[in-house]
Amino acid sequence: MTNLRRNGEPSLHNIRFQDFVKDDSRHLLFLMAFNDNQLHGDVKSNPNAQLCWQMPTTKEIYNLSGRFYITSSPKKITRFHPPKIGTESDISAQEQWETIRRQIWSSLSPQTRAMFTWPTSGEIPKHGDEAFKFNHDVAFDNFCLLIFKVSEVIRFEYGIFPPKRVVRILIKCLSFSLKI
Repeated sequence: MTNLRRNGEPSLHNIRFQDFVKDDSRHLLFLMAFNDNQLHGDVKSNPNAQLCWQMPTTKEIYNLSGRFYITSSPKKITRFHPPKIGTESDISAQEQWETIRRQIWSSLSPQTRAMFTWPTSGEIPKHGDEAFKFNHDVAFDNFCLLIFKVSEVIRFEYGIFPPKRVVRILIKCLSFSLKI
């Protein structure tokens, strides 16, 4: 993931893809800890970003452009408002995403859940081994979804000759492709 910080410098983060949103495949889900100050700050300063995804066997490369949203615990105060999924639902976007956040949390292994109790990057645990004991409430409150809503996809095929580029622009429910 790359975007520009407020000072104009580029930021670069390696984030692990978790899943697509089942009701809308334009939304990609990643896991994030609320106390990951560097990633949190970079998304907060500029939610518009690009992702690069390479398929090792087919040699396809996807450059995804879009916007990041953060869904955190209702106990955490954040100015991020997640996007609405679909149009027929009577519940708010926050309620929709909190349901998804809880579903993903319940599917995580205990080892993955424990990661959300770790101290922030660069911080040394203050209480030795005690700091690494799993506290479910702390971990769940620190657990966030990093949501990427795709607006444009550029697909490069380098495994063929001549190489091919396809640009697909996603605008609401419309999408179209350009072969270049």
